[in-house]
Amino acid sequence: LAEYGTRLLMSPRSASFRYRNTRSLSIPLYRPDIGNALGQTRSYGPMAPGLDFAFGFTGENFINKALNRGWLITDDGQTSPANFANTHELNIELTLEPIKGLRILLTTNRTDNRTHSVQFMYDGMPTTMAGSYTKTHMAMRTALKRFSASNGYHSETFDKFLSNIPVMARRFEEQYSGLSYPTGGFMQDNINAGNPFNPEVGKVSPTSSDVLIPAFIAAYSGTDPMKQYLTPFPSFSDALPNWRVTYDGLIYIGKMKDIFKSFTLNHAYQCTYSVGSYSSFLNWAAAPGSETLGYTLDELTGKPIPSSPYNISSVAITEKFAPLIGATATLRNDMTISAEYRDARTLTLNSSAGQVVEANQRGVTIGLGYKIIGFNTVLKMKGSGHGISNDLTINGDFSFAETQALIRRIETAYTQATSGTHTININLAANYIMSRRLTIGAFFDHQINTPIVSSTSYPTTNTSFGINLNISIAR
Repeated sequence: LAEYGTRLLMSPRSASFRYRNTRSLSIPLYRPDIGNALGQTRSYGPMAPGLDFAFGFTGENFINKALNRGWLITDDGQTSPANFANTHELNIELTLEPIKGLRILLTTNRTDNRTHSVQFMYDGMPTTMAGSYTKTHMAMRTALKRFSASNGYHSETFDKFLSNIPVMARRFEEQYSGLSYPTGGFMQDNINAGNPFNPEVGKVSPTSSDVLIPAFIAAYSGTDPMKQYLTPFPSFSDALPNWRVTYDGLIYIGKMKDIFKSFTLNHAYQCTYSVGSYSSFLNWAAAPGSETLGYTLDELTGKPIPSSPYNISSVAITEKFAPLIGATATLRNDMTISAEYRDARTLTLNSSAGQVVEANQRGVTIGLGYKIIGFNTVLKMKGSGHGISNDLTINGDFSFAETQALIRRIETAYTQATSGTHTININLAANYIMSRRLTIGAFFDHQINTPIVSSTSYPTTNTSFGINLNISIAR
């Protein structure tokens, strides 16, 4: 008990932590005499634009400083904005070996990239926000699902997503309790400006990204919608680890060593949640006392509706079992055998189009390999390698893969298959080292494609074979 307990405590073998913060500030339209001598000038004060700017020790507020001191051209009809980019990346890796031969690599990552474009040449300096986001995620609770045309590609997970929408709409709107309508921006001179939020004036749209994104994440991650975070940009504490597992301890069981030189099992899980490029609403106004909650103008009713500042058209969950289970073995006669099953899916929520796109891929691969050392002796030929082994290497792979793509409409709950294919691959290759400078090989590839959705493609078969010579003239 003490031995195994100590082994468990000593299972962490290595760890790495990396945090990176990258900032950049690009300001156009400087006056010609700013920085005209070694990057600085004394025409507008002691030093312009200053050593803090020259060495990168400035933030977004430097734009106000440059504008107030008259360093920028604002009266020539120019419209080039100043751009401030800020990227935060955090990555943690941990290697564990809880028992002999079992190695587990855990990886957690979060990258948040944001850009502010400031139109400093206009009053009020209108600012447009944009960026991208990604983090490691986990959606195993809804993974490994198969869909059939016989029941209209029915998905319990998609049904859960639809039922989550009113829950998330209610939770998002509850955040506005105690907040008031803004008095600036498009709300200026509005009858509701400065008054407490009233749902009867305008409710949150159930088709907005503020509602659909958390409903989507909760459904396809298998989490409780009442505990799901509402922000599309969760913190690092919400980044979940991915892993890769290998185990080669089976070789020590029974008489495995009499059969195999090596035997390794492997499994890997990779999953990310990402927000594609997004931008901020031009007519968004923040609620007093809040930076992330505010209102946009409903173009149909002309009333303010609750909204976050970001116009996010799509988010995606990408999940891969690479592989779900795999094995690689080398026999005592040097024959290698490998087999693995892979499963992957990409789930894309397109909030602007009101649909979820599912792309699924799964497949089995089996491989055989054998090396005949000194093949010239088998052929009873005199050695021609002059100090090298005339080996013959033979490899063969067989794989079966299935791909499928579905579009699920949110408003009508209708699912349509857009594409799908069954693919069979047979690959054979042989290489013989005739001499130090000459290698001769032969290959045969055969592929059969059978469409699942016959309206989008037709069956095809591709075959290629040949002989190749590799001559090295290097000394």
